[in-house]
Amino acid sequence: MNHARKNAALIFEHIDLNEVEEEEVEVVGFDINENLDPDIWDQQHQMNSDVRNRLLSVSEDFIAGLPFDVDVEDVKLTGSLATYNWSRFSDVDLHLVVDFATVDDDEELVKDYFNAKKAIWNLKHEIYIYGYEIEIYVENVEDKHTAQGIYSILEDDWIKKPDQEFFEIDEDEVKKKAASIMSQIEYIEEVSQNEPQEAERLAERAKEKIRKMRQAGLDSEKGIYSVKNVAFKVLRRNGYLERLSNIKTQSYDRVMSLADL
Repeated sequence: MNHARKNAALIFEHIDLNEVEEEEVEVVGFDINENLDPDIWDQQHQMNSDVRNRLLSVSEDFIAGLPFDVDVEDVKLTGSLATYNWSRFSDVDLHLVVDFATVDDDEELVKDYFNAKKAIWNLKHEIYIYGYEIEIYVENVEDKHTAQGIYSILEDDWIKKPDQEFFEIDEDEVKKKAASIMSQIEYIEEVSQNEPQEAERLAERAKEKIRKMRQAGLDSEKGIYSVKNVAFKVLRRNGYLERLSNIKTQSYDRVMSLADL
């Protein structure tokens, strides 16, 4: 096994260097509320008309900014604000549904294009709905979701109405898993100081591991309340996912730069 592979294997094993203690990990914001957020929903669980109109306006402005015509089949709200699991950490997950096949035969190319456009839009704008920041997504009409609540803003009706389920989150296991991954990210951060090429490789592998972890959690019986999905959210809320992305980007930049003579 060469040096690079040894490092790549090490990152997913026990790491003693600057290990994050489980006691340092905070698991907050996962309580089940008695009602949907009253700022977003009325007592009949219909979306507040001011919220709905504003979200439709934002969606129209996003589509108007594209260099070609797009037929939007639906505009949806999903995520924790469409469930009883909303908290101060929630975002307005605004999904625009488009049939990618009508844009171009190469649906992967269309997906990559929309991902780039929504990323730029989300970076440029900070629009809040009663304290919750809007995050735009463009999804293919064929995409499948495991979300507990999905609301059609366009039709002003529920596609999937959430249940007030009470799952007990295993905080000890969440802390253990989150602390382990935090330790790995801190290790990659240290590697990046002297070995940016290796850090870039490890960061990419860590991102893929985290992505698979979350998906496995969402696909499990407990879904959004699974240890793996809650651990993912803990990583995001504590800034570790952003740190990992920054490591990857900065390491790549250092690898591709030429130093002054």
